[in-house]
Amino acid sequence: MDWTALGGLGDKPSGHTLWVVEEDLSMVERMLAMFRQLDHTYGARNAQQVADYLDRELGALLRRPASSPEVASKRSALTAEFCELAGYQAVDSGQPARAQDYYQRALHLAGSTGDRAYSAYLTAVNLGHLALHSGRPELALQWASSARAAGRAASPATRAAVAAVVARAHARLGQESEATAMILEAESLLGAVRGDDPAWIGYFTPAYLADEAAHCLHDLGRPPAARTQLADALNGVGDDRVRRRAIDAALLASTWVVSGDLDQACAVGRQAVEYTARTGSGRCVERVTTVLEATSPHMGYAPVRDLHEFTRAVLPGAFPRRPGT
Repeated sequence: MDWTALGGLGDKPSGHTLWVVEEDLSMVERMLAMFRQLDHTYGARNAQQVADYLDRELGALLRRPASSPEVASKRSALTAEFCELAGYQAVDSGQPARAQDYYQRALHLAGSTGDRAYSAYLTAVNLGHLALHSGRPELALQWASSARAAGRAASPATRAAVAAVVARAHARLGQESEATAMILEAESLLGAVRGDDPAWIGYFTPAYLADEAAHCLHDLGRPPAARTQLADALNGVGDDRVRRRAIDAALLASTWVVSGDLDQACAVGRQAVEYTARTGSGRCVERVTTVLEATSPHMGYAPVRDLHEFTRAVLPGAFPRRPGT
C-alpha cells in the first residue's frame, strides 16, 4: 500500500464526509506511546498488535480526508513513527527484510512531511543499526555518515544518536580513533540537550549512549572499559526497560568471559537470562546464546553447568537446535 498517496484533503467539506481531525490523531499518539512502552518492556511480544493497528486503524485514517494541511502532515508523521516501531519489532523478531521494508515506508512518509531530522534519524539509527545487526558495518557506516551530514540542523539528542551509530560502525571495523571521536562528539551533543527534543528521540539519554559506547569498546577488545560504560548504562535505565537491561547484562557477561572471570560471567549471565525470559525479544535470546557458546568450553566448571541448566529450564530457545532435533 502506498500510504503517502492516500488521505488527501478532499475537494470541499461535505455533510457526508467523516474528516480526520485532531482528536483522531490524539488517540493515535496515545496508542503509539502505549505500544512503545510495551516494546521497551516486552520486546516484540506485541509485534502483531502493532502491525494490525498500523494496517487497520491507521490504514482507515489514511483513506479518509484530512480536515486541514496540518492534520494531514501530522497524520503522515505519526504513521511514519508507527512504521519505525513496527520495523524495530521486526528486527527483534528476526525478520530483517520486513524491518527494512517498514523503515523504508517510514522514510518515505517522513520525506513527504519535509522532516529532514527524522529522515536522518531513520537512516542512521534504524537502517544503520539494522546493517550492524546483519553483519554489514561498511553499509552501516555509509548510511550513518550520510545521515550525519544531512541532519546537521537536527536536535542535539538526534545528532548524538546518529554520531553513536557512526561510532559503532567504526568500532566494528576496528577503527578505534574514529570511534572514540564519534563517542566524544555524541557526549558533547547530549550535554547541549535543552529538553525540547521530539518525543521519538526522548529515550536517548546518557545511559543509552553509555550502552553504545560499551558496544564499541567490546568490539574493540577492551572489556574493562566496556564494563565501566555498562555500569552507567544499567544504573541509568529504569526497571521497566527490561529488554535493554537484558541486552546490557548479556554484554556484561561476555566481557567477563573475555577477561577470564567465569564466576562473574555466570552470575551476570543468569541475570541476562532472567531478564530475557520476561521479554519476547529475539535479540535478547541471541545475546544469551552468545554467552552460552562462550562458556560452553568450560562445562567442567560447576557455575558454568549451573548457568546452562538454569537457561535450559527457563529459556530453552537460547540453545540452538541441533540438526535432526
